[in-house]
Amino acid sequence: MSDVRQRESLLSALEGLTKTVIVKTDTGSALVTEYGARILGVFVGDRQNPFWVAENLRGVIDGGEWNIGGNRLWVSPERRFYYRKPEIFEGWLCQSSLDPGGWSIINSNEKSVSLESEVVLEDFASQTKFNISLSRQISIHSMHVRRDLEHVGLRIRDAMVARGDLGNGVNLWSLTQVRPGESRSGTVIVPTRRGAKPIHYFGKIPGDRLRVSSDHVSFKIDGNAIYKLGIAPEDVPQPGCSRIMYYVEHAKNEVFLISMKTMMAPVSQEECLDVAKADPAGPKGCVQSYNSGSDLCFGEIELHFKPAVRVKDSFVSYADYDIDVFAGKRGEVLRFLKKIIPKPFLF
Repeated sequence: MSDVRQRESLLSALEGLTKTVIVKTDTGSALVTEYGARILGVFVGDRQNPFWVAENLRGVIDGGEWNIGGNRLWVSPERRFYYRKPEIFEGWLCQSSLDPGGWSIINSNEKSVSLESEVVLEDFASQTKFNISLSRQISIHSMHVRRDLEHVGLRIRDAMVARGDLGNGVNLWSLTQVRPGESRSGTVIVPTRRGAKPIHYFGKIPGDRLRVSSDHVSFKIDGNAIYKLGIAPEDVPQPGCSRIMYYVEHAKNEVFLISMKTMMAPVSQEECLDVAKADPAGPKGCVQSYNSGSDLCFGEIELHFKPAVRVKDSFVSYADYDIDVFAGKRGEVLRFLKKIIPKPFLF
């Protein structure tokens, strides 16, 4: 197994397995793979990749498996498309037609890349299949933030056209896998309104892993136990605007703040489709975060988007959102974070 935290090592591990594109700015770069349409790494300066990537990358790809890491595009709700027995939430799988799917790089240059895929997906709840056309457009940019703090940003547009019986709805879903830090933990931070009530998707999240503050919710990422957090659209500060951040320390000058943000989030429970396994009749989240078990040791920060709308005989949806990676020394990253959340609680 190679050290896939560095860009050149990651490229070497992918050689001969999939097409790759490097998009870059003056401050850094991002690596996009045709396999799974992944943003597999973001590199600020010469720093390591803060995204989680499978250690046995070649083996995962050789086996046609989905979980290589980075940022990916899925569709939701999870109950209908990922559980063979959705009524009891058993038999989880990722349909290979979706991921890794049959993605193709359509065009690319130094600043952007576009990918497309045709998918046949089964709805296990209705036992029907339907066709989906998916696309991703990924572009890179950077901005000056403050002295000793560097930034690489990605603007993403994901889109879907689905054909078939989708009366129960479908929505786009973006997930970014991240690594715990040098101290074996990191902190997910979701800006919220006062009085927010976190949703416990897979069961009660212990108090030593979850903190509710007046303007945000903090969730511990250490890859040691499986829990999932949700935040309802009614609890985000601005309707339709969802944001989730991840703060992590990997080394003295390799402290990262990763942000995912969209203005195209659900604004109500009616627009949220992904029910909680622990309470399917309860509230649903438009922002989610997952902490894995110790077998893989990663976390996820996730955005759900508005449901697809019917246009004649199809269901159509697109979502614009930003992934921003800020990096530097601890003091500089914290000063920037405190402009967003004045008193962030960090695990």
